[in-house]
Amino acid sequence: MEQKNASRVFVTGFLGSDRKGTAERLAQELGYDLIDLDREIEKKDGRSIQRICMMMGEHEYRNKEYEMLEDLSQENNIVVCCGDGIIFDDMNREILMKNQVLIADAELSAEELWEKAKNLTDSVYAFMHQTDEALKKEKFMELYWQRKDLYSRFS
Repeated sequence: MEQKNASRVFVTGFLGSDRKGTAERLAQELGYDLIDLDREIEKKDGRSIQRICMMMGEHEYRNKEYEMLEDLSQENNIVVCCGDGIIFDDMNREILMKNQVLIADAELSAEELWEKAKNLTDSVYAFMHQTDEALKKEKFMELYWQRKDLYSRFS
């Protein structure tokens, strides 16, 4: 079994989880630098994640995410706050599996995560901007159950 690099910790979690707070606390505890993956992509690209997805599609965003993840996987003593979909991509998972991964709020149920996520206004997911709460929750739950097994592999 391959040894995981402990000098890099990637924090992710489902929509509604406290990825950022978890990453901040962990970086402070370890004395590591904190890096927000999406902010790094935005700095390099010059557009917001939402704009990249709107103009180029999610696939282009995932390409940029992979490139940045690959760059960061060469760094040491870092905690990287990642988006909720990072584990959905095969190439991203290959990188993550070689490093430490922490799933924020892994103990929370789908309902608990929904309660935390339902009022988010900055989500890149179009369904989260629906006015129909029932439809919004239905789409949230579909996404949750699609990704649950992937998150379970890392938690």
